[in-house]
Formats: sequence, C-alpha cells, structure tokens
Amino acid sequence: MPCHHGTAAMNAASRHAASITDRRIGLLFDQVAPVADPAATLAEMDALARSMEDTAGAGPASAGMTYFGQFLDHDVTLDATSALGELANVDAVVNQRTPTLDLDCVFGGGPEASPLLYASGSPHYLLFGTHANDQDLARNPDGVAAIGDPRNDENAVVAAIQGQFIKLYNLLLHDIVELGTGEFQEAGESPSAAAIRLTRWHYQRIILEDFLPAFVDEGVLSDVMSSLRATGRPHAKWPEKAPYMPAEFTVAAYRFGHGTALTEFDIGGGAKRSLFGTSSALPALEAFGPKDLRIDLKLFFNTPEAPTRAQKARPVGPTLDGDLLSLPFVDGGLPADPATGRPAFTEAQAKSLALRNLVRDRLGFRLICGEALSRHWFGDAIPRNAATQGLSHVPLWYYILQEGDHHGGKLGPVGGTLVAGVIGRLLRDDPSSVWHRPDWVPTYAVNGKFALGHMVDRCEARWPSMPAEIRASLTSPKIHGGFVADLPRAAE
Repeated sequence: MPCHHGTAAMNAASRHAASITDRRIGLLFDQVAPVADPAATLAEMDALARSMEDTAGAGPASAGMTYFGQFLDHDVTLDATSALGELANVDAVVNQRTPTLDLDCVFGGGPEASPLLYASGSPHYLLFGTHANDQDLARNPDGVAAIGDPRNDENAVVAAIQGQFIKLYNLLLHDIVELGTGEFQEAGESPSAAAIRLTRWHYQRIILEDFLPAFVDEGVLSDVMSSLRATGRPHAKWPEKAPYMPAEFTVAAYRFGHGTALTEFDIGGGAKRSLFGTSSALPALEAFGPKDLRIDLKLFFNTPEAPTRAQKARPVGPTLDGDLLSLPFVDGGLPADPATGRPAFTEAQAKSLALRNLVRDRLGFRLICGEALSRHWFGDAIPRNAATQGLSHVPLWYYILQEGDHHGGKLGPVGGTLVAGVIGRLLRDDPSSVWHRPDWVPTYAVNGKFALGHMVDRCEARWPSMPAEIRASLTSPKIHGGFVADLPRAAE
C-alpha cells in the first residue's frame, strides 16, 4: 500500500536558521498529519513490533561497535523532554548535550570548569580507577562514576569504552609532559589543552574511518562524504537550513543500533554475561555503580594483534533480540491521557523497545514515512515485506532497518544518508575538528591508521607503564558527598 503522508511538505526546512551551537532538536521535513485513532495505531504498531523478534546471524561490524555507537550518542544527544506515546512539540525539544563531537562526556568543561573529574594530586590528569578495581571508573563514596555523562556507566561495556578514552587522554598528557612542546603541542597550547585536542582528533578519526564504514554501505558513505566536501550538505535535497540534530536522526535513523545489539557476550577470562539477565541463565552485565568485572575489549574490537577475534554484532535489519522486547527495568503500563493524546499501554507494550521506538516515531514526532523520504531523495523505495504489507505508513525507523536486508546488513541510502550525513556535517562545520586536518597522522597510529582496536591495543599495552605515583593519584579521588552530574559542557 503506498504511503502518501508528508509528500506535500518535502522541501520544508527547519523553522530556524541552523547553528552548530543550537541545542534544539528540529525537523528536516514537516510532520505528517496526526493519526485519527491513536489506540488503533498503537495496536498496529504493536503487531509490527512483535513481528521483529528474531535471532540473527553475524553482521559485518564487531560487537563493540554498537556500544561505541551508544557512547557516541551520549556525546551529542539527550532528549529529556518528550514522553512515550505523547505528541511531541518539536520546537520545544531541547538537546541537553552539545551537538559537537567534542567528548564533553569525558572532559566535562575541562580541568578548570569540571575539577571533580580531574586528579588533585596530578594536575589535569583525569581520574580513573578505584582501590577495589583499578580498571573501573573513578567513583565518589556513593559509587557514582566521576564522569562527564552519567549514562556512560549504564552498562559495563560502555563504561569500559569511557575508560579507554580516559586512558588515552592520560597517556597523551603524560607523553606531552615527558616529550616537551615540540612533539605534540601547537603554538600557545598548554599540555592539557593539547591532550584534549589530540584525544578528540583520535576519536573523530575513529568515527570517520572505523565506525561509519562498519555500519554504512560503502557506496552510500562515499556519496555522502563527497557531497559534504563539495556542497556542505550530505545530499543535494538536504534542506539548506537544516537543524544539526534532526529528529529524523535522533528518533529514527540513529536507533539502528537497537537491531545490531548483542545481548549475550563473552567478556573475557571464560566469563559470559547477558545484557539484562532476563531470558538467559547467564548473570546480568553490571549496570550503574562499582564494577567488579574486567571487560576484555579485545573480544569486542578487532586489534592488530588479533584481527579476527572480536565477536560480531547483529546485522542491521528489521529484527531485534528478544530481550529488547521485554525490558526488565520498565514496570507497569501507562493509562490513556486524552490531554496529550497518549493511548493506554499495557505493561508488555511499555516493556517493548521496538514498540517504544515505533510509537515515538509514529505518534510522538510524526516523522515522514520511510518510503516517501526514499522516493524524494532517491526516486524509489525498497519493496514492502510481509510485516508491512497492510500498513498505510511505514515508520521511518522500521524502513531504515529494513534497508539493511538489501545492503548486506549495513545502513542503506535513507538510513546511511541520515546517519553519516548528520555525523559528517557536525565534523565538517566544526572548525576545530579533525575534518579540517586531513594531513594529520594520529599520534598513536598503526601504519597510518587509528581504529578502536588500535586504541584498545595501545592503551592496554601502555597503561601498565604509567608511573606508579601518577596511577595511584588517579585512583584516590578526594570527592565527598554526592556527585554533580550536570557539569558545564566543554563547548559552552
């Protein structure tokens, strides 16, 4: 069945001129009309969500890439405004993160603005480790992680990735101090400023050369990057005054990672864990609070030492692991609310991540239909599958996942253009990013390359040789009372 919604507003741009410092989440295209019967639409989306439960084989990306994607998401987005099943006022939705790839989730506002993240005994080094576990994040007496974004402690894999960037920065700072200004610093930079810049550039090079190629079809990625270099826009029909953080990206395209997420893994040392511990006899992966586990990231990212050892993520496709359709931390359903247009959710419906995404797309933000956007940008659309045959509107999130079935388990034209386009545009329009230094060779490069596996390999090899007195000062944070999570942001 064809999708007609939204076709008349294809060229609608954002309601405000775009600025890379703007924290509003906007729209690339106008919202489609409100549904006539929210309860009936919920039932329709529920049936679609239930069709998505399936096992999947190995995809092209390593398992850790999904969790690096989660880490990246925490660096650029946080919507604390919109609610499940309620019509969103898009103009009022504010992104609580800086829309730049600046690692403010690691650095906060820097040593002066966010001193709680830095060691007092070793000026400008980031805190890392506890007396109980020197590979855990530093924590206050209540067990709260001393990091720039508390969400990066929500599971042990993301926390381990956060820890790698803390290690990378501390190693760079140590090398700068030991090697002197002629080695890494630019004119007028302090050692800590140089280490922050270089850590960001390593991170940004990882995004461009490791993360995006892992998940975006090669031809799509090439087209997007060529268009960005030539015109500053990811696609010829990308609105000229587009928001830097479009709802089509935050609500739909970037949630592709829910389909690629493994929920059971080997974490090293013969130990296996389940993400939630719900449908498995395996113990759950540790969440917020002190971590006793030591995650072997060489099982999550391919390294020069072990280029094929890492576990594989699921492919991009219209299925999710069953554990994600019954989230254990969601309790109870939701009553209908005529004032906001929210239909009633049963507990089972509220627990389904797939349904939450579909409802957020279809009822909350009323995003353009996936088929309509594909026809607008590329002249055609992929065929319907069995689950969408009877729908009048294929939600953008689902359509983007379905594209993966036609592109080898990677994001296709619509999803790839949105994901690579938004991320690439952030880097292109940030004058301080590595985009503007294509000749720069990463400080810790391996044969000119620097991927996540290279970072893991370098940090794990070098960290034990960090002077004992410095490491001791990092694992003894003098933090008292509660941790202030809402730290100043680095770009402010």
